[in-house]
Amino acid sequence: MVRLGTLLHIGQAFGFRDGVLRLGYEIQRGSGLMSRRMQSVGGWDCWDLKRIAPKYSPEDLLNTRRQGGRPFFFSGSRRLAPQLKKILGSDGEASIIAEATRILEGNLPFFGGLSFACGFPPQWFQNPVTGQRVSPTRPWTSMRFASGFSPDDYGDLKFILEPSRFLFTYPLARAYALSGDERYPDAFWRALENWAASSPPMSGPLWICGQESSLRILAWSFALYAFLHSPATTPQRVALLLSMIAAHAWRTLQTAGYARSQRSNHLFSEAVGLWTAGTLYPELSDAGTWQKQGARLLKEAVLDQITPDGVYLQDSFNYQRMVLHQLLWTLRLSEIHKIELDAEIRTRSIAAFKFIGKFVDEESGRAPNHGSNDGSNILPLAACDYGDFRPLLRLGSCILDRPTALPTGPWDEPARWLCGEKGVPHPGSSWVGASSIAHQSNSTGYHRLGTGKSWAMVRAGHYTRRPFQADQLHVDLWWHGLNLARDAGTYLYNGEPPWNNGLAGTAVHNTVMVDRRDQMTRAGRFLWLDWAQASGRAFSTNDSDSPDCFEGEHDGYRRLGVKHRRMVQCVTEDAWIIVDDLLGADEHELRLHWLLPDLPFEVIAGSPFSAVLSAHTAQFRWHVFSSSPGSAAIIRGGKNVAGDIECKAEDEEILGWESPTYGELCPAISLLYCVLAPLAVRIVTVILADEALQLRQSDSNLVLSRNAVQVYQLSLAAMQTARERG
Repeated sequence: MVRLGTLLHIGQAFGFRDGVLRLGYEIQRGSGLMSRRMQSVGGWDCWDLKRIAPKYSPEDLLNTRRQGGRPFFFSGSRRLAPQLKKILGSDGEASIIAEATRILEGNLPFFGGLSFACGFPPQWFQNPVTGQRVSPTRPWTSMRFASGFSPDDYGDLKFILEPSRFLFTYPLARAYALSGDERYPDAFWRALENWAASSPPMSGPLWICGQESSLRILAWSFALYAFLHSPATTPQRVALLLSMIAAHAWRTLQTAGYARSQRSNHLFSEAVGLWTAGTLYPELSDAGTWQKQGARLLKEAVLDQITPDGVYLQDSFNYQRMVLHQLLWTLRLSEIHKIELDAEIRTRSIAAFKFIGKFVDEESGRAPNHGSNDGSNILPLAACDYGDFRPLLRLGSCILDRPTALPTGPWDEPARWLCGEKGVPHPGSSWVGASSIAHQSNSTGYHRLGTGKSWAMVRAGHYTRRPFQADQLHVDLWWHGLNLARDAGTYLYNGEPPWNNGLAGTAVHNTVMVDRRDQMTRAGRFLWLDWAQASGRAFSTNDSDSPDCFEGEHDGYRRLGVKHRRMVQCVTEDAWIIVDDLLGADEHELRLHWLLPDLPFEVIAGSPFSAVLSAHTAQFRWHVFSSSPGSAAIIRGGKNVAGDIECKAEDEEILGWESPTYGELCPAISLLYCVLAPLAVRIVTVILADEALQLRQSDSNLVLSRNAVQVYQLSLAAMQTARERG
């Protein structure tokens, strides 16, 4: 009965249509029908250009493009050199050449922030972290991409698949544009030939996913045009590339039902890959079908996954960047080829662009590390950190014709690649999205409050489809470019416990955990049941244009008879107050968690709990009060380093860490505050960045003052109704 109930919950989470699509895929895959159908298309002869493009010779394919007959964002990257040199300066130019040189030496970039020795051409079937290998002949239909893999087999498959996305071709193209060094196009073509020989169409593990196939279509297309006029780009090599594009587009279309059932970034990638193959390679016999189906699937993905307010429903800022990159790629190519797409694609792209702009810090260019982060940056065309969203903002401002006050900088480079002379900065009087912050809809589930320099994001979502993280009422806090209270990120999807998507749980987010339980019931690494629903509003307390206060609550602990209500207020630019009321009855263990940057800290003896975090720009005083006695601890890198909470080993292991990108784990500071008491309980956090601000407790009130003048007063008593007491 318990298993039947769980299955019913899972069915409800996925929905009837998606369940049917997924079931059909699994039946074909599990029965061997899919494998037989895929293999029935034959070997290399099925992708011979004499069969798939009978009217064209290899020379025709190359010469037509060199003569501008199949336009792209640019025609040969060398023509961009003067613009790129102006953007980058000598230091930026040297950095790009150095990265390309490292690639030729076999050190490939991974997930935007890491690098591993893979050889060149890369060892396509080897995990560079563990040294484990997957057999090149292992049928991909026998593998489960979404379900994870045994570490005893070949480790996390994402590390094996990453080089096959060919993202390393973008740094090679950039270096070639700047230097004209023929080693770079020759390296790309050697890698393509090696990959094709090692992984023939429909054969082996690298064909496991339509999304991976589609991302290769984009990278290979970019490389073709970047190296179009190089002597290394021969008719025979172009013919090989087109035959592989055809195989990848065909493979992607075969499992489009699976991508549709996922209702995630997979569908965007596959739609854009198909549309790109159909648009750029009309010589191929199925090009018309790919373009039509790609446009249809892209419209479906946009309408299904991006709300009219611009929120991407996978609840991930990194995936929203990935989706926007694909939308901007398509919109710009459709403009170049004079292809009319459904108007709603552009409309929702603009909404998504404006939404993400509200949560990019104007000083650092970074956004909260919110939601799943698998290290994707499919257009790595800027000399900026992986976490910098300014390249996206500049590119979007040019393609979508949205003004921005973003100054010129290295983030201008992607717009130059995709837009040419159109990629000049658009003048504007305000930061992207800033003018509409005061008018943002409370229905988005995301709230920004504060000022341009000191601001917070609060998560308070109402789910209509399956959530990916249990993070209701999480708070990200930013102060003059420093992400002061932060999200831990993802690290790994497929590691050993607790690193099997372990950072998706409530314990590591900046919220309150009750009785050491997640806000929702975990039924798998990517599946949550008993969804926690939240509501809230951001508003101004002083008639300013921007909200400075948030009030909201969630019901994730209703099964325990507990409600969590939270208030977040920017009292001044240097003072934040967060009030957590835990309402209900009976005794419960309450654990408030804050994840802070790995900075020097000092715990101040006495009551209430106080700690000082020291940065080069300021000292941050962190005070925690509660209506019932509490205890505290500081955990760094999975080890308790201060405080009086006796944490269990399994509790400590996952705390005090953050993951800036996939596969990277860095120490951080977890501040825990624990109360064991009958409800109702109020916990108050006060963060101060100004030494002139003084905080004192007077009876049951907290009083904040500056120069003996009261600035703010708050009661420490938790108030609840008779209904909330149960």
